[in-house]
Amino acid sequence: MLIAIAALALAADPIPNVPLNPQTQTGPAGQVTRPDAPATSTPLRVRVLEKERAVEAEVVGETMTCDGKKLSNASILVRAADRRLKAGENQCEQLVVTGNEIKITLKEDLNGPREPLTRVYPTKVLFANETELLKMVNFVDVEDYLASVVEAETDPGTLSAALEAQAIVSRTFALASRGRHGAAGYDLCDLAHCQVYRGKSKNAPAANAVRTTKGQVLLVGGVVLKPAFFHSSCGGATSRALDVFGEEGAGAAINDSGKEGPMCKAAPDFTWDWEIDRVELARGLNLRPEGAAMEVLRRDSSGRVVQLKSFGARFSGNEFLARIGQAFGLQSVRSMKMSAEEAEGAVRFHGTGLGHGSGLCQEGAKAIATQGGNAKQILQRYFPDCQVRSM
Repeated sequence: MLIAIAALALAADPIPNVPLNPQTQTGPAGQVTRPDAPATSTPLRVRVLEKERAVEAEVVGETMTCDGKKLSNASILVRAADRRLKAGENQCEQLVVTGNEIKITLKEDLNGPREPLTRVYPTKVLFANETELLKMVNFVDVEDYLASVVEAETDPGTLSAALEAQAIVSRTFALASRGRHGAAGYDLCDLAHCQVYRGKSKNAPAANAVRTTKGQVLLVGGVVLKPAFFHSSCGGATSRALDVFGEEGAGAAINDSGKEGPMCKAAPDFTWDWEIDRVELARGLNLRPEGAAMEVLRRDSSGRVVQLKSFGARFSGNEFLARIGQAFGLQSVRSMKMSAEEAEGAVRFHGTGLGHGSGLCQEGAKAIATQGGNAKQILQRYFPDCQVRSM
């Protein structure tokens, strides 16, 4: 049952939407600085298709340059070989492809020929050889990037208010995360820990949400840009990014319950159980099955486990969640808002929610939107320490 909008405990007025100085941009620690160009005008550098570990791809674009030399090709076969790239008949360190729609079809990976996978990217893609694999970085306008993210990170049929809230949160994360992978030569990747990105999007609702909120971000105290996180369902309470990730982020820890219970209680994963043999659990964690399977060292104000020991090894809550997910899948331990019991050689986990629990609760946002709430009201609930402003 969804909670009535009157029971949401939302602010009566929407978050003020105040323009920033157009020269404002984020610094390396998420602080507001004032360089010569606005934050939204510089393309994001997004590493794409890294997980595919591709060796060879067919590329179609408008212009191509091999180490600065313009090629006549509109379509070319690119291969990582001998520490360089083979681009058609050319050898080069870097291939740069530009165009409105750059089509990349992966042909071969480390295991040999594969089922072709095609993605289309806007503007510019840089190719290089990284340990005999194709390294591909898409230089993409922030707003073009966001349309794909909002499509990938939300469910079909999500109402516009929740989509708009997602667009603002994802824009904030992207702009505050420039240089997150700076040492490797790009800002963000296309995987879930950076935000899922699949290239050009033709999804009309997602594009409209991005267009409607163009340039809008969350600023802590109306001044500081910090990463804004999101997750599927909070299980009734959210956590600070500092407790979950060990880094400052937008959004305070909140109790996400009204008179009728948690906002996200209708989510499929609101409550869950998972049982596993303790020896198998230890094996998945690459540990000896000695000592307690889970010893809670600290919980935060939401009840999430943020520090623990498992078989004598110490983990942060988020590290444990990630390790379990890698070993046993995302439908095993679904959040750290949980407890564990051992009996007869088995470990039984019981919890609420899905995901890390910091920032925007997507299922809660959907519930607010269903009851008539707008994007600013959604954000006021999950980011009470922030204001929405235009960059």
